[in-house]
Amino acid sequence: MGHPSEPRGVAGAADTAKPFTAYDIQACLYDVHRVKYLRAAIVGTIKPGDVVVDAGSGTGLLGLLAARAGAKRVYCLELNPDFKHVIEANAANNGLRDRIIVETADATAYVPPEPIDVVVSEVISAGFFYEPQLQIVNHLRHHLRPGGRMVPCSMRNYVELIHAQEQLYELTFTYDSRFTDLEEDRSLTTTACYLSTDFAGGTGTAEMIDERVTLQATASGVANAIRITYDVEFMEGLGARTPALIAGSGEAPGSWPALLNPQIIFLPHKIQLAAGEKYDVSLRYAASSYPLACETVVRPVRSPNGSAQFTTATYS
Repeated sequence: MGHPSEPRGVAGAADTAKPFTAYDIQACLYDVHRVKYLRAAIVGTIKPGDVVVDAGSGTGLLGLLAARAGAKRVYCLELNPDFKHVIEANAANNGLRDRIIVETADATAYVPPEPIDVVVSEVISAGFFYEPQLQIVNHLRHHLRPGGRMVPCSMRNYVELIHAQEQLYELTFTYDSRFTDLEEDRSLTTTACYLSTDFAGGTGTAEMIDERVTLQATASGVANAIRITYDVEFMEGLGARTPALIAGSGEAPGSWPALLNPQIIFLPHKIQLAAGEKYDVSLRYAASSYPLACETVVRPVRSPNGSAQFTTATYS
């Protein structure tokens, strides 16, 4: 990740040209919980005769499900050129080759040859870090027919201040961010939604995220990190927090850890919180950038210009 440097004045740079590795792509194929949700949303969204774009296609899984659901044509967009033949072979093996068109393309810039009815794209992580989900949907929304749909259809991101575990394997790890909750992580404030995104509707969400919320301390303690969490709506009435809607899934609430991983970002300066006090938290970063590039400012509401203000370091 590099070493701390003087702030560059830019909250990270978006990087949309990052092909997934074969390992990443295979992990998505065999993430059974993730696929149950996406399959249910695809079946519930796609109508016979629809033209579909599967953006970030990987093995072609979601595109194949779209074709099975009745799409007459599916454009499978995959940036990793090694997977063009994989998608084509999977389509042929499932008797769907005539409806699958494979393009080695960047979904944030691809111009489909015809209007699209449905965009299927799930390259999601907390806060829109790492992956270009926001850039993909902001671009492809312009190629949807009137009334066009997206799977997933919306996402909400939340933030809170926490005391994050610092010791692991008898070593200190407080520099890089992590997407795993550890046993000693402890929430110190309320949680607030700082970004709500409707993928298909409105004008889209700005790709330079610059948001501010107010949190209230629920306990006194030392905050050394922020934790970003999120939920996803795959289609109306089907969200990642409502697994009971998947008939016969046998899942319990919160049993889908692969998609709902949090993003924990350590702060370079700790802050003492007082129970009951309110704190303004602002976040600024480019969607798809690394969490270390997130500029975070925390200040007590009672003293907007007080000494508790701090920002995260930026990295070279």
